[in-house]
Amino acid sequence: MLAVPFVASAAVAHHYPGWGIRIVEGASVLAIVGALWLRCRWQRAAGRSRERLETLGRCTPDLLFETDAQGVITFANERAWHVLQRAPSDLLGRSIRDLAEGPVPILDTPIESESGIATWNTRWHHGSGDQVPLTAVITPLRASGGIGGVLRDQQHRLETERALRESEERFRAALNTARNGIMLVANDGQLLLSNEALRRLLGRTEGQMADLTVADVVPANHVDQFIALMASRMWSDAAPNPIERTSRETVDVEITLSPVREARRTSETIRRMADYDRLTGLPNRELFDRHVQRALIDARYQGRSVAVLMLDLDRFKLINDTLGHTSGDRLLRAVAERLCAHVPPQHILARFGGDEFLLLAPDLGGRAAAEGIARRVQAAFREPFEHEGHRLKLSVSIGVAVAAGDSADADLMIRIADAAMHQAKEQGRDTHVVGSESAGDPARLGLELEGDLRGAVERGELEVYYQPQLDPETGIVTAVEALSRWQHPQRGFVSPSEFVPLLEETGLIVEVGETVLRTACAEVQRWFNHGGRRIRVAVNVSPLQLLDPHFGEMVRGVLADTGLPPEALELELTETAAVLDLESVLGVLGDLLELGVTTAIDDFGVGESWLPRLRDFPVRTLKVDRRFVSGIGERGNALAIVEAVIALGHALGLLVIAEGVETEEQLSALRAAGCDLVQGFYYAPALRPDDCARFVERSAA
Repeated sequence: MLAVPFVASAAVAHHYPGWGIRIVEGASVLAIVGALWLRCRWQRAAGRSRERLETLGRCTPDLLFETDAQGVITFANERAWHVLQRAPSDLLGRSIRDLAEGPVPILDTPIESESGIATWNTRWHHGSGDQVPLTAVITPLRASGGIGGVLRDQQHRLETERALRESEERFRAALNTARNGIMLVANDGQLLLSNEALRRLLGRTEGQMADLTVADVVPANHVDQFIALMASRMWSDAAPNPIERTSRETVDVEITLSPVREARRTSETIRRMADYDRLTGLPNRELFDRHVQRALIDARYQGRSVAVLMLDLDRFKLINDTLGHTSGDRLLRAVAERLCAHVPPQHILARFGGDEFLLLAPDLGGRAAAEGIARRVQAAFREPFEHEGHRLKLSVSIGVAVAAGDSADADLMIRIADAAMHQAKEQGRDTHVVGSESAGDPARLGLELEGDLRGAVERGELEVYYQPQLDPETGIVTAVEALSRWQHPQRGFVSPSEFVPLLEETGLIVEVGETVLRTACAEVQRWFNHGGRRIRVAVNVSPLQLLDPHFGEMVRGVLADTGLPPEALELELTETAAVLDLESVLGVLGDLLELGVTTAIDDFGVGESWLPRLRDFPVRTLKVDRRFVSGIGERGNALAIVEAVIALGHALGLLVIAEGVETEEQLSALRAAGCDLVQGFYYAPALRPDDCARFVERSAA
């Protein structure tokens, strides 16, 4: 167990029965315990961050992927298992050319479509060892030079179509061996199929029969009688009925009618495969969209409203990872059955993908009725699920979009409901939030902001600012932290707390993270080249970046291109990175440490704790989270917690930085506690490059 020197002082005890601890100010050992328990209080916020990382992968039933310019896969969502029977980690770092047959459009062959989108039908190497036919819709990624795409499982549909073709061929062969004339007629009188005997009787070729109807082979004065016979379902008639030959002469024949039920069943199978989710049997997104459009048309004439609800199971990933994907799939089926039992029959329930469901509530009076439905759905989860020997308590977060017929379409309503659902999760889960089409609605604003952010990334509008890190005793700058800033052309300055989570959620953080790293290294090296003081630059690294098997290679390339010495670079990891695969992260960080690049733990004390792993990770720096620093002088235990983190860091031989320093009182307390470096508005906010360079030089003057 780690030993930390005990600091004797007049102690004031603070009791926290809900946590099962007490903190005594001045007692660093006990304060460390308090810090460990306090992180549980912030675990909810870290959970929301993890959910944002996974949202992109859970928003579709298809496999989403991206590659770099060489065709190496840099991103794949969780649907990789369902489509290819491969975990996403099995795909990362592999060339798409090794997984699919033939040349890759865009990468190997030019794209002919003016839209920039290509459909790629080929065979992919399945986890089972088979090669399966799949369809991908792909588009070029200008920033990376690679491609992004959506991969859809077409194997079952192709097998069904092949079986149908084989069945039809057998049916045709049987027809042509019959001595009697046989024809297959649709309900509208169209001739679908005929055999050789009938064509000989009528004196027509197979090609001539292709576009005929009953009216072409039955005399006009007998057509109504023939159709009435079909409609009556009297499957035989011994009376002679005339049919016409090509010579316009008629011949009396005896007609026997029989319904072709098997064809209807095959057609229904194909239709269900196209419109329904295979796991739950519920309508899929495409069929749900059609239902929404019809409901909006009806609402337009009836003066009523339509609601779309997006349902997301809270913490389902934890259950899925614990019990396994097969058990998780069975639980999803149980959830679908319970939902079907608790929603009115006129409502449409669909599976959106992953653990998300959609509910269409047509013919409503307005918002109040829609909220009543949301509460009814939540009540359906009050009773635990008895699942494979486990008693599982599930809850659901719901986003609601309400619209009249003239003012929305299916896609807009689903996007508003999705954004509102994420708001519900941020409010603590197991609740519902109603979005709207109002220009000021938070859900609508969030969707617009996401679109604007994508454009800003494509146009390179995000800037890199630098916040100084100073010695609290001397005031001299020894390092700077590189931070992304966004000046929106209409909204003005957008807080990083708004757009950074969106970067994580959309996966853009990988592209932006590399750009920030390259820009920061080049800028600091430029300062060095112009005679500036030698300082270190810290750059934040997302967990998504660490999952990239080429991350270490990318960092080396940036250092080589910019000329920045490796010892001048520090990579800051958030505590959520602690949940990543230990071996893969250790390998990347260990290689960079050998190169000279150091690592810092950002936001220490919140989220998934690094404590069990600190001795294993090549960490040089701990950063005390600003939420602890801001409490100094306001909450009695805040200083004890900060002192505990500083003592812990020093006991491990680490450098400790406090961020968010804004007052003289906070600075004095940190000096007294022996904090190595500080940063915050007390000294300077994040500055533009030239302003920061001048600040660095003035600090040592």
